[in-house]
Amino acid sequence: MTAITPQQLHARAVGGDVAAQVALSQLFDREGRHDVAVAWLEKAAQGGSVEAATAFGARLLVGRAAPFEPSKGAAWLAKAAETGAEAASRMAVIEGLGLKGRSDWPKAIDWLTKAAHRGDASAQAQRAILSGAAGSVDLKGWLTPPASQAPHETPRVRVFHDFVAAEVLAWIRSRAEGRLDALRVYDAAGGGVRTDEIRTSRGTGFGLLETDVVISIMRARMAAACGLALAQFEPPNVLNYQVGQQYRPHYDYIDPEAPALAETLARQGQRTATFLLYLNDDYEGGETAFPELDWSFKARAGDALLFFNTDAAGRPVPASLHAGLPPTAGEKWLLSQWIRDRPQPIV
Repeated sequence: MTAITPQQLHARAVGGDVAAQVALSQLFDREGRHDVAVAWLEKAAQGGSVEAATAFGARLLVGRAAPFEPSKGAAWLAKAAETGAEAASRMAVIEGLGLKGRSDWPKAIDWLTKAAHRGDASAQAQRAILSGAAGSVDLKGWLTPPASQAPHETPRVRVFHDFVAAEVLAWIRSRAEGRLDALRVYDAAGGGVRTDEIRTSRGTGFGLLETDVVISIMRARMAAACGLALAQFEPPNVLNYQVGQQYRPHYDYIDPEAPALAETLARQGQRTATFLLYLNDDYEGGETAFPELDWSFKARAGDALLFFNTDAAGRPVPASLHAGLPPTAGEKWLLSQWIRDRPQPIV
């Protein structure tokens, strides 16, 4: 579209030009007028724009600068996915994670395959990772975790060697690179979260709109390994530790004795378990240490560590105190997955 004034753009949008409606929506978003932007995006979607239907559905799905209407958002994405590549990729995640009621991985792979055939480069790369040399996706293999070792029982600690292949590790790391930011901790005194010198590493989260099928099926593999429902998983975080960066000894459970965290605990529940997937091993130092157990874990790339922050009755286990020690050479990458005691909200 050639350069035109906002007034001309508005006139075209009112006249039913869906491209103008999409452009006008973007203009209002830049001005912070998201309610007006969403209204124009919906008009463009109703006018047949696959681009608009995809964007509108995604925003409603998580309530990002839009009303939180996940069912309506999923319906718009399904409509857009009839012909659109990006929407098909999003439907793959929705089906895999079970956001329509239960996980349907065959449907998820079908949607991913459609997105790949429509030229979506990310879908093509993911399809290649999931199928490998076989050319077809072995869902049973993906959803069956390897056997674990049990070095400790209080807290319960499980070690999985070769949890996923190198291609998956590289994919997850590539998705995080360039997105790293300061990490936060719960503020037990004031409530909410804040940065703190206890945690100096950086990282990035993967909400529903940032995640993909490779990350989602890896998390489903984690769910099978720990015996907890995928719906109870928080959005995962990929963490990066440069030389000297660390996460000093801390607990992952939410302190039930902290009044400032009572609302968070009541709304989201307790962090029952932590699942760590180590993305590389070309660094020195950087162990995951448990001071109360006098034990630390130095992973190989692809290994995973599961530990429970609470006991079978849901009570915090103080011996779950742990730390991410600083690398002394190289940099450390891992994926951190917190798991609660109840289904988590869509974010």
